[in-house]
Amino acid sequence: MPARLGGLSFFFPALNEEDHVGALVRDALTILPRFAEDLEVTVVDDGSTDRTGAIADELAAADARVHVVHHGARRGYGAAVRSGLLAATKQWVFYTDGDRQFDLRDLERLIAVSDDADAVVGYRERRADPPPRILLAWVYNRLIRVLFGGGWRDVDCAFKLFRRDVFARVDLARVRSNGALFSPELLIRLRRAGVTVRQVGVRHLPRVAGRAKGAEPRVILRAIRDLLRLRLRFWLYPDD
Repeated sequence: MPARLGGLSFFFPALNEEDHVGALVRDALTILPRFAEDLEVTVVDDGSTDRTGAIADELAAADARVHVVHHGARRGYGAAVRSGLLAATKQWVFYTDGDRQFDLRDLERLIAVSDDADAVVGYRERRADPPPRILLAWVYNRLIRVLFGGGWRDVDCAFKLFRRDVFARVDLARVRSNGALFSPELLIRLRRAGVTVRQVGVRHLPRVAGRAKGAEPRVILRAIRDLLRLRLRFWLYPDD
């Protein structure tokens, strides 16, 4: 039997993921009880224009463990993750993306090294993405290393586990990005706060439905702009 946590809040941001939201919630309700005595599952609907929000509401009505946070309009990936973190009530918080490119069973790998850690973050052992997206991710990770120092293998890997009390030490309101920079900025601020973070390899699966949003040119350019602004902010305000 895998190690079990006392309480686990699991959430995932979803933007127009009607093909995945039902299956991912069912996966969570089937798999995650192996790892936690007390479980809650939250869908963060980031202003979807398809049936994502309606399906999530139906799932919540059918099972008291399921909750939904609705953004009336699209706020961005980072804002959706922040909403999920703020909605969490259990001792541990775990999140992934709504596209089902990760296997929830790999949470066991994170729990296995969590005893002396405040957070455990995954890195994709082998990315199941098209070559252009893999190249962009490689460049982005190298840019972060140049600007902020090394230490992370895969800053944008959406497979992360936190002790919830970490966010008493790292104020989520100070993580200003609402877009793709949210995950890197959060890791940077965790390190600046002295939070102990472990890294573990996890599997990455091909997307089987829907459309990836993170590789759009405007998203990439905005993330690079925000990354440079964050570096400038830390230079100007070292205690920020």
